[in-house]
Order: sequence, then C-alpha cells, then structure tokens
Amino acid sequence: MAIRCPDGCGEIISVNLDPRTGPAWRLFERAGAVTLYPSVWRETGCEAHFILWRDDLIWCDGLESPRWKDDELKRRVRSILPPRGAAHKHFEELAVQIDGIPWEVLWACNSLVADGVASSSVKGSRFGLAPDAPPTKSSIVDRRA
Repeated sequence: MAIRCPDGCGEIISVNLDPRTGPAWRLFERAGAVTLYPSVWRETGCEAHFILWRDDLIWCDGLESPRWKDDELKRRVRSILPPRGAAHKHFEELAVQIDGIPWEVLWACNSLVADGVASSSVKGSRFGLAPDAPPTKSSIVDRRA
C-alpha cells in the first residue's frame, strides 16, 4: 500500500501489508472505512507519526485524541478480560478474540481502566479485571440451580 505522507512533505510512504515479507501492518475495512494497525511512524525525513483510523488521521503527538465512544465494544471487551488474579492479556490478543480493531480495543480497555473496572500492566498494553470490579453477569453463579 502506498500513501502520501499527510504532514505535507509530499513523500510517498510504503506500507507493507504482507506478513510473509517481514513486519507488516494490518488493514481493517469496516463500514466502508479503512484502519491501519499499528501506527505509521517515519523514522527519517519529516518523522511523521500518525494513526489511520476509520479514514481519519490521528497525529501521535499527544495533543489529539480519537473521537471514539462505543459502549457495546466496552461491554464485549469487559466480558473477555482475564479474571482477577489471572495474567493480564495484551489488547491485540483481546482484539483477535472478538474480531475487533486493535486501536478500538485498546481505547475500550483504557476506558474500562478509567471506569475502575479493569487494571493495566506492562506500560498500558495488558489488561485484566480490576481486583474490586463488580462481577459481570457471566461470572455470577445462580446458586438456586
């Protein structure tokens, strides 16, 4: 895949989508929009660093945040988070488990951490249920059965 650098330098960036040739980006097409994962980071020239998410450009300069809100995805992610005391899972692994876009699963995990439902480890890339999180419906045992 070839894209013109969005910072205005005019250079063409080659994005490898073929994992057989080495490290590769993954392309997600959902609802007619394109997402690339991971971010694109030019280590030479203009050194642009950005995320292409659902046809939107998000600069990775810390000044911009995505316009993302998806309570249904948060519910789905919460339902697959490792239980208290179990090893945390990387958000990419969680995304594969629910066929989600990794960026969105990461944002859902971070939102769950902010809500006090999840905890994170390893520089905010691995997640599990928080020790004091209320149980999910799927983890409640019906003792009347």
